[in-house]
Amino acid sequence: MEPQVVKFEASDINAIANKLKGLQPDSSLAAFSKMSDMIQKATGMLPEKIIPSLQQLAQSYSKTTMQIKVSFADTTALLSKFVVKGYRVMKRGMNNEDTQVLKAFSDQLSMSMINQLNEFVEISRTELVAIHTQLLNYSLGDRAVNLIKEKENIEVKLLEQSKELVKISSERGANQGMIEALEYQKKLFEKAIEDSEAAKEEAKKEVKALKGQIREYENEVQKRRNTVEEERGSFWIFSWKIRDIHHNNGEQIARENLERLLKRIRDLDALIANWPNMDAVKRMTDTVKELGTYTGKKHPLDLKYKGSEQSYNETTEEFDRVIKEIEKIYQLVGTAQIKSLTLIDELSRAVLSGHDSIVSTYAKIRTNLKALDADGDLLVSSIVDALQFMNMMDTYMGTTKINDMKQMLATK
Repeated sequence: MEPQVVKFEASDINAIANKLKGLQPDSSLAAFSKMSDMIQKATGMLPEKIIPSLQQLAQSYSKTTMQIKVSFADTTALLSKFVVKGYRVMKRGMNNEDTQVLKAFSDQLSMSMINQLNEFVEISRTELVAIHTQLLNYSLGDRAVNLIKEKENIEVKLLEQSKELVKISSERGANQGMIEALEYQKKLFEKAIEDSEAAKEEAKKEVKALKGQIREYENEVQKRRNTVEEERGSFWIFSWKIRDIHHNNGEQIARENLERLLKRIRDLDALIANWPNMDAVKRMTDTVKELGTYTGKKHPLDLKYKGSEQSYNETTEEFDRVIKEIEKIYQLVGTAQIKSLTLIDELSRAVLSGHDSIVSTYAKIRTNLKALDADGDLLVSSIVDALQFMNMMDTYMGTTKINDMKQMLATK
């Protein structure tokens, strides 16, 4: 197989330089960085019985920030190396060896930082929901207690149904993906038996068309992942866990769709590379047999999915009904208590916005890097995302990585 070199346009290189020059301080983590002050303020406002929960939250926040700042420093150092390497590769063209070197950066990007953030979100959510619940109970008594208990019971049921639904969705999506890939291969091998060179050209066109879909699939993953700008009502805190599960499930399915697309591209690239040695008749026979197996699974999986989806939707409606009931009794809460509830809501939003801003950008970098061998043009967006992450960390950590990059790449 001849070495492939991806050439980049001058506009791509200029886009990186212009992005670097135009970066302004990023305030995405402003609320997250001020959580200690917010907790201290809440400690002076809330009932004494709630203080232990706030202290637990403060300890968790302190521990998490100490851990993730170390991870942030390591990550930005690694991304600096990646940006410099990637920018230089773009100027001369990216060969197969370059692709593997750049892809390897994704394996070096540690998930420990994300795991630490996820753990902090879980602890924070538990404490903040408990505080919110206690405040409502103090004001409204048994009516609030009963509704919140009902909400918790439905939530447990909904989480179990959600796991089952995403499991079936994943299995069904994988099966459908195989059917589509095999149906295309069947047509391709039929054509190859008649005219091998024409079929090979058809395969090359298909690879190009599939690569053209990568951005669309990536955008779908990002849409499911990026919830920073999502509008949230006053009582979103009680739907927080369900909301996270819903988005995580949606992201998982979208990511699996992207991975299947990338696999189809890689499989076709490998087929084209080995075209002279291909036995079209044997491949055709094997494909027809395999296609029959997956087609036979389709109807049972569709039925199973439909039943699971219906149960999930019914429980979701039940959950939403209880949340609306809680919202109604909120109107009976006194002004002083509303101020306390609003403060807890602000703390919750700080946790969520900080987590989502970091995870969204970080995950996008990893996704793009892993797909470089399927589409070399993703290097441009990978570098842009890395710069955005470093810029966000500069503001949060008080570092100067972006200025360092400007000097190293001479873009000042």
